[in-house]
Amino acid sequence: MPTAASTVRVTGPLAPFAEGLRRFLLSEGYTPLSAANVLRLTAHLSRWMTTQGVPAALMPTRVEQFLHHRRRCGYTKFRSTRSLRSILAYLASIGAIEGPRAADRRPACPLLQWYVDYLLTERGLTAPSVRQYATTAARFLAAQADVRRLSAADVTAFVLRESRRYSIGTTKLAVTALRSFLRYLHVTGEIEADRTGAVPPVAGWRVAGLPPQVAAADIAPLLAACHRQTVVGRRDYAVLLLLARLGLRAVEAATLTLDDLRWAASEIVIRGKGSESRLPLPQDVGQALVAYVRVRGRAPTRGLFLRVRAPQGGLSVAGIQAIVAQACRRARVAPIGAHRLRHAAATAMLRQGASLTQIAQVLRHRSVNTTAIYAKVDTARLRPLARPWPVGAP
Repeated sequence: MPTAASTVRVTGPLAPFAEGLRRFLLSEGYTPLSAANVLRLTAHLSRWMTTQGVPAALMPTRVEQFLHHRRRCGYTKFRSTRSLRSILAYLASIGAIEGPRAADRRPACPLLQWYVDYLLTERGLTAPSVRQYATTAARFLAAQADVRRLSAADVTAFVLRESRRYSIGTTKLAVTALRSFLRYLHVTGEIEADRTGAVPPVAGWRVAGLPPQVAAADIAPLLAACHRQTVVGRRDYAVLLLLARLGLRAVEAATLTLDDLRWAASEIVIRGKGSESRLPLPQDVGQALVAYVRVRGRAPTRGLFLRVRAPQGGLSVAGIQAIVAQACRRARVAPIGAHRLRHAAATAMLRQGASLTQIAQVLRHRSVNTTAIYAKVDTARLRPLARPWPVGAP
């Protein structure tokens, strides 16, 4: 019996790839109806390519032209670049078009391109760090009329503007990136004087404030709002428990695999920030994971938490964060971030009598000084240390 996807007719330059695309979509977990919708989009794209004389080697600029044409035709769905991802991914996988290259994602400014190459080759920074440094450098260059005439006042003014727009932590990162960029400009001869001394330090102490707090009464509604009769509900419940009970970071939850669950030892392996640690698996967390794994289904990945919509694959960090946000909406509580549940886990352990050293081990802090901020929320232990107010003082 023919499916909806097999009845879609594609003509034009993409016609030879239609059947392969259909099989590719079904293998990625698309339903026959969803695959048919993608093929209808492919058919429209192929017809447009015929009228415009566009070869199969589709370029990104042509993609934008097609989407503009589709919007002008009155289509209300599949009008963004994201709609074409699966089509372009398949065509690139078989060599019909060129896939995105690293060079295509480089900054347009030659100076920024050279700086990015320096960070990758000479400094050996990771891709996220390079993006952060390059973003700060781009904002800095955009604020300068002529970088060769850069003055100390220009550098200070930029940092002051950044401090008004961003938090202390973000500003500190921007200052670090700015010093790196200024050193690069000086060493390469783009500026005559070393302006790193003009970068003002950012005042801010690690234990100056209080950690964000989430009451246990706020976490219970998030867990109760998960419909554990469904696959999605069981997955979300397990994710929330890992964040709130074990204090996992979003990236640590996203990178968990089936092999990280050591059932015989009642342990779970956590990988994050270049380290690996094993934590005891609490009974309630273990039961939630078992309930999810039983209905998880087969997938082409060993990732523990899976997407429920095509294409198949593991959840990303953004997916973990979205689970927390959706749980807040379902429970009708104030929105909180995934990292806030990590703070809730630390606060709960402290109030149950755990020491800072024990909390640091669970949270996988490299230094107990990082954990020391949580001592400030333990009012019961701090009360005996408070000195009495002098009698008769104003």
